[in-house]
Amino acid sequence: MTADMSGMTAVFLTDKAKIELREAPKPVPGQGEVLVRVRACGICGSDLHFYHGRLPSRADISPGHEFAGDIAELGEGVDGFQEGDRVAVEPYKFCRECSYCRAGHYLECSERVAIGALVSLSGSGVDICSGALTEYIVVPSYTLYRLPDELDFVLGALMEPLAAAVHGVHLAEVSEGETVCVLGSGTIGLMSILAARAAGATNVIASYRHAHQAAAALAVGASRVVKSEEIDDLGPEQIDVVIETVGGAAQTPTQALGLIGPRGRVLLLGLFTQPVQLNVQRVMTEQARIIGGNAYCRRPGQPTDYDAALTIVRAEADRAGAIITHRFPLDQTAEAFATAADKSTGSIKVQVCP
Repeated sequence: MTADMSGMTAVFLTDKAKIELREAPKPVPGQGEVLVRVRACGICGSDLHFYHGRLPSRADISPGHEFAGDIAELGEGVDGFQEGDRVAVEPYKFCRECSYCRAGHYLECSERVAIGALVSLSGSGVDICSGALTEYIVVPSYTLYRLPDELDFVLGALMEPLAAAVHGVHLAEVSEGETVCVLGSGTIGLMSILAARAAGATNVIASYRHAHQAAAALAVGASRVVKSEEIDDLGPEQIDVVIETVGGAAQTPTQALGLIGPRGRVLLLGLFTQPVQLNVQRVMTEQARIIGGNAYCRRPGQPTDYDAALTIVRAEADRAGAIITHRFPLDQTAEAFATAADKSTGSIKVQVCP
């Protein structure tokens, strides 16, 4: 990938709660790559951990990994796409040749690169490159998913967090008729409600901290909602799967174990910024399963997690769209982050639309 002489605006997180807009060279697509004009990019909960200074950020990397746009230019050797095509982007580069990639588990690929995900946790082994809080971005063509005409770009940018929820629900083997409890009604929690319902769960209970989160959880299909401080009163016998989406420093994994019955499953989707305690004795005696879910995968011979997310968004466009509470232009990205970080604003999914 090279750059032409024309410029563009890109966003950088240079310090705790400090957003800078800078002029940057407009990239040029290389072999097998496309130049995407970014039309919508969501601010992820993981982005907010860096914004708050809970995790170390990279001042030289633009954040932004939940995005959609249209193709502005094709590199050499790109087939199946043309300029103007509307696309959502799966934000990982990988070799596509190693045993992990061939099995669809490209997050284990030694050459994987996360696009715009500022995750730099010790031992993560993930390289990162600049993301989509910018006007243009170059990505490999194999990361593209074509958006149907009836879906606008803001819905396309929801495919990334929904794919993460789909992946986790698949790992937890949520099935027809089960009862699922989702801890947290932020974006991933709400997406987990959609994914669990799509997998056949007939009863989905969601915990919430703020009134607008409760309303959103019901809007996307929760059977009922419970205040976070009252969730322990549910009783273990009725819960098959608990999906933890809070992360941070919360003790929710232990809380989740207390909610499931014997042989229940706990799915961890929240990004934790420090270790938490866990009652391992209960895991053993109850024969519980604890499953970690990270991003998404491409299982050979089956729809990818992104394909499944697209199917859900098409079927549940109104419900999915209810998650988006705020939109800002690129030059107001600092305000967008401040809004996303302050739940008193009623924010859930804040998107930047260059």
